[in-house]
Amino acid sequence: MGYWIKRIALKDGEVVTERELREDENRFEGPIPVVGDLIEVECRGRRFMAEVISGNWPGRVHPDGAVIPLRVAELGLDPATPLRFPHGKKNTPPE
Repeated sequence: MGYWIKRIALKDGEVVTERELREDENRFEGPIPVVGDLIEVECRGRRFMAEVISGNWPGRVHPDGAVIPLRVAELGLDPATPLRFPHGKKNTPPE
């Protein structure tokens, strides 16, 4: 089994999606991290720690050979920071 980081929320609120990432970038074989785990990712020439925020919940069972898509947030991202997606829309956190 494996996993692929498909979305990365950077500290400044920008969201990097799989459209910008190479198909082999941040794709790993082995145990799949669960929501809350910290993992090392690479994006735009930087390596940094990120927290898994979506994609694999504790206790979830996946079929053999599955590649699980994960979403992560760079450590240091303030939850109040509005997220900016490549298509120009903003995702403002609720007040």
